[in-house]
Amino acid sequence: MLQAMRAVLAPLVLIVGLAVVAACGGGDEEAEPQVSGEATPQVSEEAGARVQVVTTTNIVADWVMNVGGEGVEVFSLVPVGADPHSFQPGARDVARISDADLVLAVGLGLEEGWLVQLVENASADPSAIVELGELIDPLEFGDEHAGELVFLEQIEEIIHEVEEGEVAAPQGLIEIGALLLAMEEAEEDHDEGDDDEGEGDDDEGEDHDEDEDEHAAEADHEMVEMLVGILRGAQAGATTPAEAIEAIEELIGDEEGEHDPHGHGTYDPHFWFDPLRVQVAVDAIAARLAELDPERGDDYRAAASAYKSELDELHGWTSEQVEALPEERRLLLTSHDSLGYFASLYDFDVVGVILSTTTEATPSASDLAELAHEIEESGVPAVFGETTVSERLAAALADESGASLVRLYSGSLGVEGSGAESYIAMVRTNVTRIVDALR
Repeated sequence: MLQAMRAVLAPLVLIVGLAVVAACGGGDEEAEPQVSGEATPQVSEEAGARVQVVTTTNIVADWVMNVGGEGVEVFSLVPVGADPHSFQPGARDVARISDADLVLAVGLGLEEGWLVQLVENASADPSAIVELGELIDPLEFGDEHAGELVFLEQIEEIIHEVEEGEVAAPQGLIEIGALLLAMEEAEEDHDEGDDDEGEGDDDEGEDHDEDEDEHAAEADHEMVEMLVGILRGAQAGATTPAEAIEAIEELIGDEEGEHDPHGHGTYDPHFWFDPLRVQVAVDAIAARLAELDPERGDDYRAAASAYKSELDELHGWTSEQVEALPEERRLLLTSHDSLGYFASLYDFDVVGVILSTTTEATPSASDLAELAHEIEESGVPAVFGETTVSERLAAALADESGASLVRLYSGSLGVEGSGAESYIAMVRTNVTRIVDALR
């Protein structure tokens, strides 16, 4: 494969490189892009004016209200009880984004594509949008395709630069080709290392894992071959560089839809299950509000400090509750992969996930049978469903296995009287239900 790719890439670099030179050589010097200053937006100086904040979830909205107090007016796009993964915004939401001084999203793929489309439709100022998940040292989803997803994201970035006019299409093809070559070389080095380490190892217990690795490798190489085919077509003049870029964009879109195991990106967006990471988000919220409303800056920072103390207390209380559970009982089987941060911080094992793709996916009968077997083998006493996800499958699994069904608040706060009306109340309710179910 490496020799074939080098045969394609060497002349491709020459041909499209000359095209780039030709395109740039005849340009008008006045066409050089201009960079505008990024002045910090300020809210109205009228007495009593409040910062207009839109959040993608009501959990983030609760953090903003605790930090902003009387200085902010907050609206959550996703209502109480709704699933942020599958939310569909309406026309009014476009207007709210347009009018907002600050838009706070979780990011890391939680809002899927709906937030991007909403922001584009609203023609919102990109500097007004903050994705908190980018700031909190996110955890990676553990998945065999994580490396491939990173590779696809790198290609997506190149395509984005081409579409924005930052990079010419021929140059974009050169960069994509270089990525392909680097990936194949790294894969070859990895395979050679595995061959060396595997000499004399005849452990039959590893056959299943090796079969899965081979299947994944076959899928990866099939995608690489299709990408090389697109590059070869551009090299031969069968397609223009712009058409090749468009074809690659369509291809990797299909690949991401097939291989993204969580309906998110490479990183886990559910960081609100870790109150220590929430403290980082709270500091970021206070800092941004202070930029927008300097007159109340000290108030925002003081409120953030007070709220972080409450989060410290919440973390301490949760640790005490969990310590009452023997380590061998700290087993979580959940509706979808949302408790990774909680498990990491408080030493739980996530032994199974019903919806391993997205919250709207339907697992196969064999998937459910495998989970039922896992429950029997590990002795998991409870299946944890979620208030924002249909509990039909979780209930069926609980019935089949004899485990109890326990509902948790995951992507949304609860309604009035639920005991989960605020973020801190939600965490306390979840922890109480988890610990009681696993005793």
